[in-house]
Amino acid sequence: MKTRFYYVFLLLAGCAFSSGCKKMDSTYKQFVVPGGKYYPGRANGARFQAGNKRGRLYWLRNADPKTVKAKIYWNNYADSVEIPISNEKDTISYMFNNLPENFYTFIIKTYDLAGNSSVPVEVPGAIYGDAYQDRLLLRPLKAALLKTSNKLFTTWEAADIATGAYATEIEYTNNSGQLTTKRVRVNISEFNVDDYKVGTQFRYRTLFLPDTTGIDFFYTPYVSTKELLLDKSEWKIIDFSSQHPGDENKVTNFIDDNAGTRWHTNAGSSRYPHHCTIDIGALRSIKKLGIWRMKDDDRAPDKLQFFTSTDNVNWINQGVFDFNRKINDQQLFTMTDPSAARYFKVVGVSGPQSYTVLGEITLYIPYN
Repeated sequence: MKTRFYYVFLLLAGCAFSSGCKKMDSTYKQFVVPGGKYYPGRANGARFQAGNKRGRLYWLRNADPKTVKAKIYWNNYADSVEIPISNEKDTISYMFNNLPENFYTFIIKTYDLAGNSSVPVEVPGAIYGDAYQDRLLLRPLKAALLKTSNKLFTTWEAADIATGAYATEIEYTNNSGQLTTKRVRVNISEFNVDDYKVGTQFRYRTLFLPDTTGIDFFYTPYVSTKELLLDKSEWKIIDFSSQHPGDENKVTNFIDDNAGTRWHTNAGSSRYPHHCTIDIGALRSIKKLGIWRMKDDDRAPDKLQFFTSTDNVNWINQGVFDFNRKINDQQLFTMTDPSAARYFKVVGVSGPQSYTVLGEITLYIPYN
């Protein structure tokens, strides 16, 4: 009896299920496409390359031979462009020119001859222009030094990498008299220009690439150097009047590129005048020199005298100059005779003490 009841129950349940399925099929029948809907192959690996008021959108051609064209939409489908697709090219690309500076979402659809469209592919991309250009900061030149080998040695401050700083570029005249450009990535903080023509001016700028795959560089305006320094690391002090005991008082502190260290002549036995003679290693036309007192120390001379020589025997008197021993800043002095010299002599003529204290010296050469 129970078995008969069980089979009757299954029969009724089956009828109910069949009726429900028919109603469901009726509901969705209007959305079913006989034989299925065909979608052309979509744009594969689509990428956007940013530029200056332009940009390049590209992707790999798919393997669907029925794909004959593509449409690219942007500005929420308000703008579009249609491009043909050839089976002879592996990469499909389109260059957008004169687009306003902005961030965009590009939508790519491919089509067959019947007008069937692929699944859309969205590609984000930015166009850069004047607003970006106005934000760019020149990488500061820390120092430009002429070495005895005539190589130009440059050192640089940190670049604005966050904005896209890419390289430092120097435009200079080489030994053959030709205008030449040297480009160095911004992760390099110092480098030589080996074929620099001594006595010529150079200029520099910073290159920016807002996107690592970008197609256009942006440039800061060129800045020309006003003067060139001699590399003190190659100098030698060959004569001096005296130095007080202790490393903190050595005469070599006068050329260590640090105005916070001092050359202190002997406090117990020295008297004015005090002198220091420097071999700069090569013949140079010295335009001017800079002298610092030791920082916050007013025991420097009141008057200084300078001499230059080609042989350390015959000397040209460049003049006697007043020195303000009350300020920490560099004080500049122009030579009366900028003819070539290899040796330079600094003489402390007078001061408040019998001894003297000085911080640093720097020499500059002129441009032709």
